[in-house]
Amino acid sequence: MENTYAEQILESYRKFVSAHAPLSDETWKLMKPIVSVGSCNKGERFIEEGKICQHVYYIFSGSARSYSNRDGDEITTGLYLEGVCVTNMKSLSTQSVSTINVQALEPMQFAKLSRNELMSLYDQSVELQAVGRAILETMIVEENELKDMYTLYDPEERYKFLLQKSPSLFQRVSLQYIASFMGIRRETLSRIRSKSARSGQ
Repeated sequence: MENTYAEQILESYRKFVSAHAPLSDETWKLMKPIVSVGSCNKGERFIEEGKICQHVYYIFSGSARSYSNRDGDEITTGLYLEGVCVTNMKSLSTQSVSTINVQALEPMQFAKLSRNELMSLYDQSVELQAVGRAILETMIVEENELKDMYTLYDPEERYKFLLQKSPSLFQRVSLQYIASFMGIRRETLSRIRSKSARSGQ
């Protein structure tokens, strides 16, 4: 990856972090060396079941899904587009093996932050501690919002929620994965979409 493109990704990540926590130039200089830039091919897994997750990934371009294997079926547990962070929170926090996979659905470019290297720098910067907490809290809020989708909404309301939250999801991600994420069959999602289209919603 060309240096100029890598710098573009890092600058995008810096803006993301700055939107959620104060980030001085001094703290960014401390943080930048532990952030690396990488890419994934479509279909490639960058967090794997059975391995310990050591990084938080910021998606600069592309999309991804998290999924678990249950009785031979893949259950989609998360869908992600550019501009968000993704990790396995439980594996990252407890250093236990991951029970999910996270897979690129499109060619993907990302910045990844090393958990262990971040924690090793905490003694040097109180502000960096706040940054680390803010990144994790942002993902926790997102997780809780999606849990509410399952517990508070029926399938039609889940569809409207996702359509409002991320309309491009339905142009870029397979309906099979979206239906699995919503906890319904693909045929049910197709009926909900047709009904919504007829009602002009």
